[in-house]
Amino acid sequence: MGDDPMRKADLMDEIRSKIGVVADKLEGDIEALYRYVIETLYEHVPTYRYVGIYLTHGYEFVRFHHAGYSSHPPVIRFGQGLHSLAAARGKLVRERVGRWTEVLVPFYRGHHLIGELVVIGEPEDGIDEEDLALFREIASLLEAKVEECNSSRDD
Repeated sequence: MGDDPMRKADLMDEIRSKIGVVADKLEGDIEALYRYVIETLYEHVPTYRYVGIYLTHGYEFVRFHHAGYSSHPPVIRFGQGLHSLAAARGKLVRERVGRWTEVLVPFYRGHHLIGELVVIGEPEDGIDEEDLALFREIASLLEAKVEECNSSRDD
């Protein structure tokens, strides 16, 4: 893809900024932040064909919200597929699946897995290190906000 690397860097910074501003305004509404992250990534980056967040519930990953199309089912049992691989490794997993690239980024509260950010891109080289850095930052932000939401509820 012959995109200008400077434009991509600017786009990533713009997304970081938008998400950061909204994260500061939401005051404990973590679900609204999840939705905003998904919509913002999906709307601003054409190579992202799917963006979703799965949350853990019992022994399953349950799709909370998404934009775009994915063949991933709405509920995935622990132990199956890339979701469990990312959870077991405790870090970002990037896999090529046909002409797609699937990226799963787990996020935690302490050692407790809360969920995973899932991004599927096309073509397979459409998601590079800049994208991965952004996804990791978003996961860290979600962890911080989950912690804030829970500590404000504990007061």
